Formats: sequence, structure tokens, C-alpha cells
Amino acid sequence: MRTSQFALLATLLVAASCGGKKATEPENNGATGATGATGTTGTTGTTGTTGGGSTSNQITVDDNNFTPSATTVTPGTTVTWTWVSVGQHNVTFNNAALGTSGNKDNGGTYSKNFPSAGSFGYQCSIHGASMSGTITVQ
Repeated sequence: MRTSQFALLATLLVAASCGGKKATEPENNGATGATGATGTTGTTGTTGTTGGGSTSNQITVDDNNFTPSATTVTPGTTVTWTWVSVGQHNVTFNNAALGTSGNKDNGGTYSKNFPSAGSFGYQCSIHGASMSGTITVQ
């Protein structure tokens, strides 16, 4: 009887040292890592609007530039251009139906309401495309 107990104990030790798995362990079949449910992913933030990065309705007319040169506003916004330039400049829309500010000097202002969505390019007709801007309404 003692011999059979020793043989049983030896068999159990060999089985344990060979990596026998418990009945509750999942079958891995050679795959690496554990598989299981992943947690939920959090929500991401909004990316903002397109059209130039600025959302100002105030534009400065300086010598040879509009600052900001591109801005995005909501429908119904009135945009105001303010002259801080030494020379004369104007705001002339690419779509002639939108009008023009006429030539203005330092201290002049021009305001225009944008009631509906669209992209509205403009430039100083004195300086051409080198002095231009865009209002995006969305």
C-alpha cells in the first residue's frame, strides 16, 4: 500500500510541475495575452469650425493686410472693419452684389451684416489679391 501511495504522490508532483491547468482556467490555444471585454471609450471633444480659426466679428484694416484675414461667424452677425492704416484701403467683395466700403483712411469703419451661410471673399481693390480676406458664415 505504501508503494502505491508513493507512486500516486510522484504522479501528482510530475503533473503539477508540467504545468497542468486548473479546471477553471480558460483555454488559450497558444494565443498570447488575455482576452476579455474592453471598457467603454470616452467621448471626444468637438473640433471647432472651419474657415480660418478666428471667430471675431472685428477686423482691422492695416497697411496691406486685414487682421484676421479669415474669420467664421454665425448667420446674422455684423462684421466691422476698422482702419488703422496710414494709406487708403477699402473692402471690396469678390461678389460685386455685396458692395464695397469705398476708400477709407485711418479711423474709418465699415460694417456689413451676413444674414445667411456662405463664404464671402473680399480684397482691397487698391492692392488686389495681396490684401484679401474671407468671411465664412455657418
